[in-house]
Amino acid sequence: MGPRNRDLGPRMKAAIAASSELQERDALKSVDMAAAMTAALEARGVPETTAHLASEMGVLAFKQGYTRWSEGEQADDAELAPHALAALEGLRKATASLG
Repeated sequence: MGPRNRDLGPRMKAAIAASSELQERDALKSVDMAAAMTAALEARGVPETTAHLASEMGVLAFKQGYTRWSEGEQADDAELAPHALAALEGLRKATASLG
Protein backbone atom coordinates (compact mmCIF):
# COMPACT_ATOMS: atom_id res chain seq x y z
CA MET A 1 0.00 0.00 0.00
CA GLY A 2 1.69 3.11 -1.22
CA PRO A 3 0.88 6.76 -1.78
CA ARG A 4 -1.18 6.08 -4.91
CA ASN A 5 -3.94 4.24 -3.05
CA ARG A 6 -3.77 6.30 0.13
CA ASP A 7 -6.87 8.38 -0.63
CA LEU A 8 -8.94 5.21 -0.79
CA GLY A 9 -8.87 4.82 3.02
CA PRO A 10 -11.24 7.62 4.03
CA ARG A 11 -13.67 6.70 1.25
CA MET A 12 -13.66 3.05 2.32
CA LYS A 13 -14.18 4.06 5.95
CA ALA A 14 -17.21 6.17 4.97
CA ALA A 15 -18.68 3.38 2.84
CA ILE A 16 -18.24 0.82 5.63
CA ALA A 17 -19.79 3.17 8.20
CA ALA A 18 -22.85 3.57 5.96
CA SER A 19 -23.50 -0.13 5.44
CA SER A 20 -24.19 -2.82 8.03
CA GLU A 21 -23.29 -5.47 5.44
CA LEU A 22 -19.89 -3.88 4.85
CA GLN A 23 -19.35 -3.55 8.62
CA GLU A 24 -20.00 -7.26 8.98
CA ARG A 25 -17.66 -8.06 6.10
CA ASP A 26 -14.96 -5.85 7.61
CA ALA A 27 -15.30 -7.63 10.97
CA LEU A 28 -15.08 -11.04 9.29
CA LYS A 29 -12.01 -9.89 7.38
CA SER A 30 -10.32 -9.00 10.66
CA VAL A 31 -11.19 -12.41 12.12
CA ASP A 32 -9.81 -14.14 9.02
CA MET A 33 -6.63 -12.05 9.13
CA ALA A 34 -6.07 -12.93 12.80
CA ALA A 35 -6.70 -16.62 12.12
CA ALA A 36 -4.20 -16.63 9.26
CA MET A 37 -1.58 -14.92 11.43
CA THR A 38 -2.22 -17.36 14.27
CA ALA A 39 -1.82 -20.35 11.97
CA ALA A 40 1.40 -18.95 10.50
CA LEU A 41 2.87 -18.32 13.95
CA GLU A 42 1.88 -21.78 15.20
CA ALA A 43 3.48 -23.31 12.09
CA ARG A 44 6.70 -21.60 13.19
CA GLY A 45 6.47 -23.21 16.60
CA VAL A 46 4.92 -20.34 18.56
CA PRO A 47 2.67 -21.65 21.37
CA GLU A 48 -1.06 -21.36 20.63
CA THR A 49 -1.90 -18.75 23.29
CA THR A 50 1.05 -16.55 22.34
CA ALA A 51 0.27 -16.90 18.63
CA HIS A 52 -3.36 -15.93 19.20
CA LEU A 53 -2.44 -12.88 21.29
CA ALA A 54 0.22 -11.77 18.82
CA SER A 55 -2.17 -12.09 15.88
CA GLU A 56 -4.86 -10.04 17.61
CA MET A 57 -2.30 -7.35 18.38
CA GLY A 58 -1.12 -7.53 14.78
CA VAL A 59 -4.63 -6.92 13.46
CA LEU A 60 -5.10 -4.02 15.86
CA ALA A 61 -1.74 -2.51 14.84
CA PHE A 62 -2.64 -2.89 11.17
CA LYS A 63 -5.97 -1.12 11.68
CA GLN A 64 -4.43 1.71 13.70
CA GLY A 65 -1.56 2.08 11.23
CA TYR A 66 -3.91 2.05 8.25
CA THR A 67 -6.06 4.76 9.80
CA ARG A 68 -3.05 6.96 10.60
CA TRP A 69 -1.61 6.40 7.14
CA SER A 70 -4.81 6.99 5.16
CA GLU A 71 -5.91 10.01 7.19
CA GLY A 72 -2.44 11.53 7.59
CA GLU A 73 -0.73 14.34 5.80
CA GLN A 74 -0.83 13.73 2.06
CA ALA A 75 2.62 15.33 1.76
CA ASP A 76 3.97 12.39 3.78
CA ASP A 77 4.90 9.90 1.05
CA ALA A 78 5.56 7.04 3.48
CA GLU A 79 3.98 3.72 2.74
CA LEU A 80 1.66 1.90 5.13
CA ALA A 81 4.31 -0.30 6.76
CA PRO A 82 6.02 2.37 8.89
CA HIS A 83 2.66 3.46 10.27
CA ALA A 84 1.66 -0.11 11.13
CA LEU A 85 5.05 -0.76 12.75
CA ALA A 86 4.73 2.44 14.82
CA ALA A 87 1.27 1.33 15.98
CA LEU A 88 2.67 -2.09 16.91
CA GLU A 89 5.46 -0.44 18.91
CA GLY A 90 2.85 1.65 20.72
CA LEU A 91 0.95 -1.53 21.59
CA ARG A 92 4.14 -3.18 22.83
CA LYS A 93 4.83 -0.24 25.12
CA ALA A 94 1.25 -0.22 26.40
CA THR A 95 1.44 -3.96 27.09
CA ALA A 96 4.76 -3.59 28.91
CA SER A 97 3.26 -0.88 31.12
CA LEU A 98 0.66 -3.37 32.35
CA GLY A 99 3.37 -5.26 34.17
